[in-house]
Amino acid sequence: MQSESLVRQARELLKKGDFVGVYDVAYKALEDHKSADPTLAHLAVLSLARSGATTQAEHLYRKVKDILPPTEDNLSLEARLYKDQFLKAKDPGIKTSLGKKARDLYLEAYRINNNYYPAINAATLSLIIGDKSACHRLAKEVLKLCDQSSSTHGDEDYYLDVTRAEANLLLGKDDEIAPVLSHAYMDRYHDYGQLSTTWKQLSLICKHRGISTDCIQAIQPPTVIAFMGQTIHGMGKSPGIDPADEEMLREHIRSLLEKYKIKIAFGALACGADLMIAEEILKQNGELNVILPFSREEFKRTSVSPAGPAWEEKFDQALERAASVYEIVEDAYTGYDLLYEACSLQILGLAYLRSQTLGSQAYQVVLWNGQPSASLGGTAAAMHRWEALGQKNLVIPVPEPRSKGVAPLPVASSQKIELKRHMKAMIFADVKGYSNLKERQLPQFISKWFHHLEQIFNNHYWEILFANTWGDAIYLVMDSVSSAAQVSLELTRIFSDKERAELGLPEDLGLRVATHVGPIFEGYNPLTRKKEYFGTHVTQTARLEPCTPVGSVYVTEPFAALISIEAAGVYRCEYVGNHPLPKNFGRIRMYHLGEN
Repeated sequence: MQSESLVRQARELLKKGDFVGVYDVAYKALEDHKSADPTLAHLAVLSLARSGATTQAEHLYRKVKDILPPTEDNLSLEARLYKDQFLKAKDPGIKTSLGKKARDLYLEAYRINNNYYPAINAATLSLIIGDKSACHRLAKEVLKLCDQSSSTHGDEDYYLDVTRAEANLLLGKDDEIAPVLSHAYMDRYHDYGQLSTTWKQLSLICKHRGISTDCIQAIQPPTVIAFMGQTIHGMGKSPGIDPADEEMLREHIRSLLEKYKIKIAFGALACGADLMIAEEILKQNGELNVILPFSREEFKRTSVSPAGPAWEEKFDQALERAASVYEIVEDAYTGYDLLYEACSLQILGLAYLRSQTLGSQAYQVVLWNGQPSASLGGTAAAMHRWEALGQKNLVIPVPEPRSKGVAPLPVASSQKIELKRHMKAMIFADVKGYSNLKERQLPQFISKWFHHLEQIFNNHYWEILFANTWGDAIYLVMDSVSSAAQVSLELTRIFSDKERAELGLPEDLGLRVATHVGPIFEGYNPLTRKKEYFGTHVTQTARLEPCTPVGSVYVTEPFAALISIEAAGVYRCEYVGNHPLPKNFGRIRMYHLGEN
């Protein structure tokens, strides 16, 4: 009965995307190998695979394989593990071997119940590994299976449609794909995650066939935008929007949204360009994601209220309907432009990251007066950053204002503080399993632990601004998210399987690393005679590491956003869910960090 309760608990956590929670529930019940529940073992491996911890999932699968019956689900899970490794492998020989193993396991799963899911996966893998004969044979079988399947609910309709499309694409029947995908899209037009999964799978086939993606455009996820621009005239440091031009500018906005099929948007909500674009997105039932430099109450007071009650109402309504709202700091504006710059970077990074995750196009829509930015958080500065990524700005010119303009509110002197914030990357890591070490194992462990840390520090000493350790934990502060990503991944490679065996350390001992970026305070500690860093973002980072699987690096969405534009193409961030933090610290969207 306890096992059944744990299975229900693990399944509920899986639905919520809490992969670490699933693993923790399941793994504890797997400690007694003889009485372990096969369903819990399956869920533990699946949770690791979905979290992006492919290596750890493969290790656990080997450990529990003997208690897993050779069912379609279990064989498909093992095939998925090999497929994930195959897609990431660089060495041609290893890649081919992994691809064949994954294909053969899907074939074995297919023969159990003759279901189309493992069959279509085997067919696509056959194409990628160069076995066109098997690919075509299996694709024809899949089409017959789809014709024989009788759907009773919408979910099955979608999977039947996209599987038919995939089989036809494998067979080169490109003319038969668009109608099927159009029907599938109507079932899931708001399920961007599912559309993305399908688009990426079909795009992979197009790539290996050497054809364009024109025939699968019907299923492409929607276009993503960052948006920014001038405020109502009088609010900003340069000429803004004359209220008399609002409707004309809105017509241009609507035209761009329709032309580029824009449905997902990231931006702030200042009076003027921001709120105009946000409202037009919401009118089209699009997804609005709001990023503010500081608390919403303070932002409304400084960036909306001076334009009048009508704009305040627009702000309140947009916030209420937004899909997400993120505040760089949940506090008041302190009189420095850093928070505006941080907000601008997050808007660009999140839009770019979302488009990369979905496999869709990304643009920045700007209402611009043609003048340079007075600060790094301004419109022209954001346009330059976006272009540096190789992305296109969609510019709507803002005419010269004719009216006098509104009067902005001055920043109260009491809000200004002597200590300034600085954007820094923070790393927290600890060794899971450390507390279970025997007294006799500690000297060897500590010796090796500090030896590895010393090597990492020596290799990056000029990039590490602050370092602190206590027992099995380490806390680092760094200037660059790129450097923080590199150091984080190096930390996970401490204590290899071979080294653990040589030292007689537990098999499941390993590092879990969490990384974040945000504006934090820098101050001098007279006791240590060193600079130290503090603030709510430091506290938040400290809460992240328990959410991370052993051997993995989890990063926050702000970090994933910045690394996507600071080191585009170097690192890969895969979304792993909205995770609960310990000590009632709320929930946070997390990504698994890996190298491309």
